[in-house]
Amino acid sequence: MLLVYDGTLEAQAALKRCSQLSLALSAHVDVVSVVDSITANATCAGMLSDLACSSMEAHAQHALDVAVAHLVNLGVTAHGFIKFGRTVDVVPLHVAAFHADIVVIGHRVQSGFARWWGGRPVHLDLAERLRGAAIVAVTAPLS
Repeated sequence: MLLVYDGTLEAQAALKRCSQLSLALSAHVDVVSVVDSITANATCAGMLSDLACSSMEAHAQHALDVAVAHLVNLGVTAHGFIKFGRTVDVVPLHVAAFHADIVVIGHRVQSGFARWWGGRPVHLDLAERLRGAAIVAVTAPLS
């Protein structure tokens, strides 16, 4: 099982669901935290500083440590991986290398202008790229 985790509320909901699934299935979990400096660099017109890249990597490492610790505290065998690139590119590579059958990812429901401007959700792009793996897209509960 593979959990894509970035520390957002949606990722926290995905972590909770992944915990339940892994305990029910006695499954090992790989947790992947992605540092997407490619998209960030494009967003800021190629002016992404080394300090910003380091900050993104530190944030990803902290999120990864939190997720792995949570799973291990529940008795789940979990390993963490930092990946660099776009999520839609690095997740299929990890799935192929480690033969993950289930990919759990958080999803944010967008509305209005954000739906138009924000582009396609990552889980839709992953569904097109992952063959033979189930994708569990988890939305955060409304507060």
